[in-house]
Amino acid sequence: MEILAFLIIGGVWAVFLLPAFFESQRSSSLSSTRSFARSNDLLASVALHSAEEVRAANHSRRRRRRAVSFLGTGALGSLAAAVFTGSVVWLGVTIVFDVLLAAYVAALLQAKAARFARAPNVVPLEAPARQDARSTEAMPTVRIVAG
Repeated sequence: MEILAFLIIGGVWAVFLLPAFFESQRSSSLSSTRSFARSNDLLASVALHSAEEVRAANHSRRRRRRAVSFLGTGALGSLAAAVFTGSVVWLGVTIVFDVLLAAYVAALLQAKAARFARAPNVVPLEAPARQDARSTEAMPTVRIVAG
């Protein structure tokens, strides 16, 4: 009886696992091709930038990570201190850390959005032709209203 139960459980496992196994074997060449394309894109993006630009970007990335980890650790540490001591002062410190962390993350997201924002379309306007001094007609003006 136990052998029959074991065979049923093995059959159910085979029904669920074998199709996934064979499908992953079928798509393995596709995933390696995607991986190769991703690594080529990474190499191409590095080749476009100088070593100094890459070094500066890494330095600023480390500085941002340090700031976020400091603010996050401060928020969690002060929250733990507020819970263990039951102090309202520590709760206030926690709120200050939370506000600073939220403001810093919002500033980072805004800077990232500004970097990837599409530049507005600029339409070059021709310079108006000079009018004769004899002409009494006023020069037409153009009013541009941004919207």
